[in-house]
Amino acid sequence: MTQQLIAPVPVVARVQRVAHFTDTYLPRRDGVVTSLRTLCDALTADGCETVTVAPRHRSQNPCPELLTLGSVPCGVADLRLGGWPRRVHLERFAAWRPDLIHVHTPGPMGLLGTIAARRLGLPLVHSYHTDLYAYADAYRIPARAIELGLSWYANRIGVEPPNPDPARSRRHAAIDGLNRLLLDDAAAVVVPTPAVLARGGLPVPDERIFLVPAGVAPRTPSGEDIAEFRRRHGVHDGLVVLFVGRVNREKGVDLLLEAFATITRTLPAAQLVLIGAVYERRWLAGLLQSTGVADRVVVTGQLPPEEVAAAYALADVFAFPSRTDTQGLVLQEAALAGVPSVLADAQLHRTGALGSATRLAEPTPEAYGRALAELLTDPEAARRLGLAARERALLHTPTRYAAAMRDVYDRAAG
Repeated sequence: MTQQLIAPVPVVARVQRVAHFTDTYLPRRDGVVTSLRTLCDALTADGCETVTVAPRHRSQNPCPELLTLGSVPCGVADLRLGGWPRRVHLERFAAWRPDLIHVHTPGPMGLLGTIAARRLGLPLVHSYHTDLYAYADAYRIPARAIELGLSWYANRIGVEPPNPDPARSRRHAAIDGLNRLLLDDAAAVVVPTPAVLARGGLPVPDERIFLVPAGVAPRTPSGEDIAEFRRRHGVHDGLVVLFVGRVNREKGVDLLLEAFATITRTLPAAQLVLIGAVYERRWLAGLLQSTGVADRVVVTGQLPPEEVAAAYALADVFAFPSRTDTQGLVLQEAALAGVPSVLADAQLHRTGALGSATRLAEPTPEAYGRALAELLTDPEAARRLGLAARERALLHTPTRYAAAMRDVYDRAAG
């Protein structure tokens, strides 16, 4: 049972200083980074101070609202691991004098936030953005590696590792243990959609779980921006299917490429544009070759938000083939541009922010390709669906997102 509306509770004063802990941050771009930066900007506008604690990267620009710690690449999707929590980290952080800690990820930075809340006696809020079970399966992370991490986490927190459930696989049982260690102390656990709970559940009482969809701010590119995007990336004036996200296996890119191959049989001039970081280039090159669509696919790599906005503006249909996402902020970005989306995840279609204002297709190349083609060849149906999606997306503004989170903070502090 989740709560979308949180009744304010009596507190001496509203939470005014929030420290956010995240294992993923700029220059990497993903849904966690987008929602975190949107939230911090909106909180600041509402008079709530924020600081973000994140792994250090040489490309980051220093700013007073960002506290970075030494980090090393972990070898998975360009993630960086911050150093294991040490006393000096806690001292640096405590000097900022936060009222509350908000943890956004389950890595070493998330562990540091959890430990800091314990040792400083601060209320703790966790956002559960990522389907850890699906990602561990997609990347085939050995169960032994997760079990070792579980032991390290327990040692750092100063508790015994939870006993595994014998009915679960070793990999999933170890993730269960990690979730228990990180979430046990949380006064509130925030989920962006009910899909999180439907897939794996969380070891948290219902009264501590809150449903708060993230908000997205619209971007309006100019005609010059759109023309420049076409010129720079070789995108023609014909039909365009757009994908935005990590161009990787857990995002359903293999399904999308196989589905697009079925589209080119009847719509040979259609183009597919893939925007996002590519971490497994050999895997992607093999897919492009095996599906025979390499000459119809544009791979741009990771792009800044203003260029992505130009891509939404020229797209006819947005493809979202992932079945591992807990929200999919790119769906809201596409909707704000009036672009209709095709999903392959029935749970996210049923409970996501856009709901029925998206098209759902079975996760097979033929069915998914057919759903995309139907919208490509029926501009009026695509326009109606895009407008309906935009109306839904406009309900989830950054201001409302921040207001809902401040209610959660006050509840946690109270």
